[in-house]
Amino acid sequence: MIRTLALTAALALAGTAAAQDPHAGHTMQAPAAAPQSGITTVPANGAMTHGSPERFSATFPHAMILKTLTLTAEGQSPTAVTAPAAPAAVTVSVALPPLAPGTWTAAWAAEGPDGHKMSGSVSFMVH
Repeated sequence: MIRTLALTAALALAGTAAAQDPHAGHTMQAPAAAPQSGITTVPANGAMTHGSPERFSATFPHAMILKTLTLTAEGQSPTAVTAPAAPAAVTVSVALPPLAPGTWTAAWAAEGPDGHKMSGSVSFMVH
């Protein structure tokens, strides 16, 4: 009888703890595209620039190497921007060609010195 009461109490407490845990019964899903944890870009996602930005930069929580950057304007073909060879750094940057007014998407890919890869994209407006 005491064992039954103890087991019942333990199960009740476990149920209460699970009910109080906002993550109980949920599985962790990867977030859809940006914002990636701790990554900031210039221009930022949703930015409205006054004139064509001179550079694109991304700041990561750890050193990365920018591998590719592709710019696409609404209704136009994508333009690959050559990322110069550079050592891994927390902030990576590349010069941009002159951008006409409009809405642009910058899709980037980077790689860490240990081979792990990250990618993302941001959209911004050039006025």
